[in-house]
Amino acid sequence: MMKQNRSLLRVLCLMLAALLLCGTALAEPRYPDKTADATDAALLLSADTLKDWNELATRVKSATGVRLYLATVDFLDGASLADYGAGLRSKWGLDDDSLLLLMAAGEDTFGLFGGASVNKKFAPSAQEKLLSTAFQSAFIAQDYDGALTSLGPALARELGKCYNVSVDASGLFGQATVQATVSTNEWLERQQAARATAAPQTERVIRERIVREDQSSGISFGKVILTVFFLMIIFGGENRRRNSGCGCSGCGCAPFSSILASLGLWKLWGRKRSKWIAREGACLQKGPLPRAPSRKD
Repeated sequence: MMKQNRSLLRVLCLMLAALLLCGTALAEPRYPDKTADATDAALLLSADTLKDWNELATRVKSATGVRLYLATVDFLDGASLADYGAGLRSKWGLDDDSLLLLMAAGEDTFGLFGGASVNKKFAPSAQEKLLSTAFQSAFIAQDYDGALTSLGPALARELGKCYNVSVDASGLFGQATVQATVSTNEWLERQQAARATAAPQTERVIRERIVREDQSSGISFGKVILTVFFLMIIFGGENRRRNSGCGCSGCGCAPFSSILASLGLWKLWGRKRSKWIAREGACLQKGPLPRAPSRKD
């Protein structure tokens, strides 16, 4: 009797275990909800890595039309990597122009799963080769940020080759920012355009400055210059009547030389002043000229 009860208990335990195994096998794997281009359900990655992946996905989409996605999970819930990747693509509704990177940290496995259009240009065999050379070693060492840091720029280059475009990954995943090179002709064109734009602005600023000075004080730089010239003409005419020999030709500029020098304008009359100095030296050597007789004499 005891032996029969023990045998029955063993049968029941085996049946229960079989039912549990069947239930696990038949149950659908748990898929994470898509939150962005990078969904870190297993919390493996840093904020900077996630930010760089999202930016890389934006640049790849702009250059090639391919949408990059990333998913991290702990386990595959009994499914194979291929089945889980296909199921996750279906749950997220990914189209033929998409490429999914799946990372299962608890099972040390990973893979790329592309849509039909992507797989035509970027063959699955090439995808596996890329992962083995630029991703696998860091992933197995559980350096998940390092794995993506290595894979991101390499993936951008491979997709660029497949689609005959250039995918810029500079500034992402620790890459240096590449400065765009400018040809000599382009640089000259930019300089000419800058000058053409700056000239009207400079003239406008000068006009506004003169108007402000006129309105605020009634005295402006232009008015000072005009006043000096008028005074030179007036005094110069009077001196010309008095002097016909040596001197500054009676121009009347001597009283205003200090004014012109302070304004930085004396250089404009440099040649004239040189001739005046030469004439004065000649006069000193000859002595004073005789005074012209007046009408009274």
